[in-house]
Amino acid sequence: MVFSSAIFLFYFLPIVLIAYFLAKKNIVLQNLILFAASFIFYFWGEKQYTVLVLASILFNYLMGILIDKNEGFIRKIGLGFSIIVNLSVLIYYKYFGFLLLNTDSIFHFNSLTKDAALKIHLPLGISFFTFHGLTYVIDIYRKDAHVSHNPLNTGLYTLFFPQLIAGPIVRYKDIDEQLNKRVINKSRIYIGIQRFIIGFAKKILIANSVGVIADKIYQTNPAYMTPKMLWLAALCYTLQIFFDFSGYSDMAIGLAKVFGFDFLENFNYPYAARSIRDFWRRWHISLSNFFKDYVYIPLGGNRKGSFRNYLNLFIVFALTGFWHGASWNYLLWGIFHGTFLVVERIGLGKFLDKIPKVLQHLYTLFIVLIGWVLFRIEDFNLLKLILKKMFFINSDFQYAYNLWFYLNSYTFTTLSIGILFSFPIYQYVRKKIKINTQNSTLRVVYDCGYLALFVISLAEMASTTFNPFIYFRF
Repeated sequence: MVFSSAIFLFYFLPIVLIAYFLAKKNIVLQNLILFAASFIFYFWGEKQYTVLVLASILFNYLMGILIDKNEGFIRKIGLGFSIIVNLSVLIYYKYFGFLLLNTDSIFHFNSLTKDAALKIHLPLGISFFTFHGLTYVIDIYRKDAHVSHNPLNTGLYTLFFPQLIAGPIVRYKDIDEQLNKRVINKSRIYIGIQRFIIGFAKKILIANSVGVIADKIYQTNPAYMTPKMLWLAALCYTLQIFFDFSGYSDMAIGLAKVFGFDFLENFNYPYAARSIRDFWRRWHISLSNFFKDYVYIPLGGNRKGSFRNYLNLFIVFALTGFWHGASWNYLLWGIFHGTFLVVERIGLGKFLDKIPKVLQHLYTLFIVLIGWVLFRIEDFNLLKLILKKMFFINSDFQYAYNLWFYLNSYTFTTLSIGILFSFPIYQYVRKKIKINTQNSTLRVVYDCGYLALFVISLAEMASTTFNPFIYFRF
């Protein structure tokens, strides 16, 4: 079940909302309703693997109590055991098949190895619910959060359906109090609905439209791939992954707001960044903060000299890349970004500060776009060919399609809107003309605009079968 589906929008969500608001101020009953709804939401897609999530919740709940009640050696053992178990589950389901296949390619065991690797199923959202478990026990160990003695609260924190499948990564300490007391009023519901509609439109109207173009080009026979096609595909995928994932985050944050929860922002116009360092302050903020707080700083951060600082950055971004999937191209993507972060710290950053802002933006967008090509193409031979053609190193291609085979008036308009709204143009316009939504007439127009956007998105959703959330696999 995905947010951009009829079953979610017209059956699941209305039933949950009705049950939730009928419970009124009974916070325990509301939490129970949300937990039951989240269980059904996950069970809908993963069936027997729901047991895995429940086992993760129970394990981390018990380990949290163990860590909280003890000091010294037992406390450390509890933390170490918790980390090992959580990471072991993640490594088995997400990376063990990859390790088997790569080991077999070196040592040539037998066909059973490949069969065993291919049979390992990747449960939806495993990276996110595992990271939630880790943040819970680590924050309790650090005394950054209060242990939960209510298994329902721990379960709801981990299983809460808006953020379960694709984030954002929410730290327990950030919603600890909200699990026991939260404010629900018309203003918050109104803001939440608006945010959901924005995310829904991002996903349906922009991400899906440009995603079709990217997929068509990358699935073309390599002999027919031309430089123009490949640059168009790279641009489309760059927009697709941003509007797909930020759209999901908007919907998750909006839904959470309707239920009374405040999630931290996960995106802040990353394509408006003026350096790679700035990009990572804006892109998937919850993941960046996770690796900063739980990997980079424990490794020493920038406190142990330049060499260790650069090494720590490489380690963090290698892990960031590999976190996205069990494939070498993700690792390459992470190292690619890590390299530019190190180069910027060595001296490129000072140079960037001295050049015009537009050149800073162009530099950042170019690096990010090339990075997304590395991220998108798993086959290294195909990746090598694509990069050569993009930079006109390989001119061996046959003309079979021109750009207008992929672009019609609708997709061209969508592409243009996607580029425009990758930047904070709406906030800029609103600030300049000082939109006052308290004005009753303007408020009606404003609300009608959101309603129209939602209806148009629904119509587009109904007319197409292309509706993947590409971040689910990560």
